[in-house]
Amino acid sequence: MIILSVSGNITADATIKQIGDNTLTSFTVASNERYKATNGEIVNEVTYIRCSIWNNTKAKDLLVKGRSITAMGIFKPRKAVNQNGELETYFNLRVTFFQVFGKNEAKATTTETYTAKTPAMTPQQLTEEETTDLPF
Repeated sequence: MIILSVSGNITADATIKQIGDNTLTSFTVASNERYKATNGEIVNEVTYIRCSIWNNTKAKDLLVKGRSITAMGIFKPRKAVNQNGELETYFNLRVTFFQVFGKNEAKATTTETYTAKTPAMTPQQLTEEETTDLPF
């Protein structure tokens, strides 16, 4: 499992899809990088990351176009053939935590945070056998 943290701007308002008994909230983050190349030229690169949040429709209200975001989650790259027949790589992130910054039109709050409700195992829940097998 690869955990990725990305910061950038939301490219469009989040959308919600119903998939069976589950709800998928999806949005895209544009992460900008600016650097000076070896020839002295300034280079601006944009990387787009498709993000998904499962079973949380309340998040949609926070995820609006142009808003700054930092998101963490499980990274899942995939390859697909585009409309021109060329192979492309897509970056997907199953979001487990995010924090949005800036003003939301509906609310006056400037910063809001979301953490997925996934059960985490604490050290007290580990058995003695499991803790003796740890590499440190």
